[in-house]
Amino acid sequence: MTEEKDLSQVLCVNNPVKVINSEEKQENNNAFQTKVYKRRWLMLCLFILYNGLSTFQWAQYSIITNIVSRYYGVSSLAIDWTSMTFMGYYVAFIFPATYFVNRWGLRWSNIVGCGVACIGSWIKVLSVSPDRFYVTFIGQSLVASIQTLVLMMPGRLAAQWFDSNQVSTATSLSIFGNQMGVAICFLLTPMIVKNHENLDDIGVGLSRLFWHQAILITIVFLFIVILFEDDPKLPPSETRAMQKLTQLELDESVLDSIKKLCKNKQFLLLCNSYGLGIGVVNVTGTLLNQIYVTHFENGEEDAGRIGLAMVLMGMLGSVSFGVIVDKTHKYKETTVIVYFLALCGQVFFSLSTYFEIKWMVYLSAIFLGYFMVGYFALGYEMCAEYTYPESEGTTGGILNVTNNLYGMVLVLIMGRLIEEYGDVPVHVGLFVTLLVGFVITVLTKNVKRRQDAKRNAAQYVGVNQSDENGECERS
Repeated sequence: MTEEKDLSQVLCVNNPVKVINSEEKQENNNAFQTKVYKRRWLMLCLFILYNGLSTFQWAQYSIITNIVSRYYGVSSLAIDWTSMTFMGYYVAFIFPATYFVNRWGLRWSNIVGCGVACIGSWIKVLSVSPDRFYVTFIGQSLVASIQTLVLMMPGRLAAQWFDSNQVSTATSLSIFGNQMGVAICFLLTPMIVKNHENLDDIGVGLSRLFWHQAILITIVFLFIVILFEDDPKLPPSETRAMQKLTQLELDESVLDSIKKLCKNKQFLLLCNSYGLGIGVVNVTGTLLNQIYVTHFENGEEDAGRIGLAMVLMGMLGSVSFGVIVDKTHKYKETTVIVYFLALCGQVFFSLSTYFEIKWMVYLSAIFLGYFMVGYFALGYEMCAEYTYPESEGTTGGILNVTNNLYGMVLVLIMGRLIEEYGDVPVHVGLFVTLLVGFVITVLTKNVKRRQDAKRNAAQYVGVNQSDENGECERS
């Protein structure tokens, strides 16, 4: 049975006229009562802080690869793995994490996720010694393991707390926290941990970095335990009400939902185009230090500032694209334009780096970041449109599996290429990857299931309210 038919059975779409009594009518009307709560902004702010502090730790080693490699006496590949753990653990834990989020909801998912990140951060405090790379890797692994929960949250949090006219903006702001953490990491890490000749001085910088992040994430963890709530009493929109009603009526397991998604061709195409695009983002963040210092000696801080510029513009891009699709609902058109401009930005960045023109590298990073990093939010919104009424946690989880798989493969390949042949093959490889993703994006159909459901819900409620005699109802 297809998704469309399942939904129609619940909402009486295209079903024969159904006679209902007044009690049934009242029950149906109550099911579509909505309310937008002011405390939704508190939930969003708490998630942004927690998301940012955990993601801050993703690239904190790789952005100073040459320094950390010398301090711990390990290879650059070992440093690359500190960021790839965020991708690898995501893939490994996606199914148990999906079950956990669907079973226990937003509150406990965030409490557990932030708690584990807090433990990992304190373990890293104990790792400041040249012979304790394994300790820092354990702490990094714990922080990385909860990214499965973190990356499933933006779409779900937005859908459960925000009105349908604010969903895209709320999703963008949720991802804003992710990008904010990476941006601050790129800025502060090279400033705190400098390339001293004396290893003890490097250790002092690492210790200061680890202590600050551990204390901050502990404070946020306490706020989440005290203040974070699960689901509001009333849904914020008719779309969310319809989604809850559909999921209640169908009573599907996570496995059933995944099987259905695997038959959704447009969703599968999106997974690959999104995976390739965000995979390139992961490669750029992981190998940025190695790419930059190949052309600019002692350029650790510059590499951090370039990463900062990319992510800050990506944050602006995410929010602005979210507002655009909220206002226009032109998801496919916006995504195609953004993907194409990201492809152009990659060419600009590659040429600027190759010709070693520093101001052009900064300018190209700004342009590239705005579109390529800003694409994060659009992917979530396209996913919601293609897969409605499936749970955003499940669909977002599967969507991120692909970008993490592509990211790991690309980092391993590009890392090997830069060691053996320099950065030119890396730039060519990233361009080809984005080109393939762009072609897939163009070939994907323009499907708007969530928007169609919103119109059906409004019609459903309108007909119910005007049907004085209780003769029938339609979606």
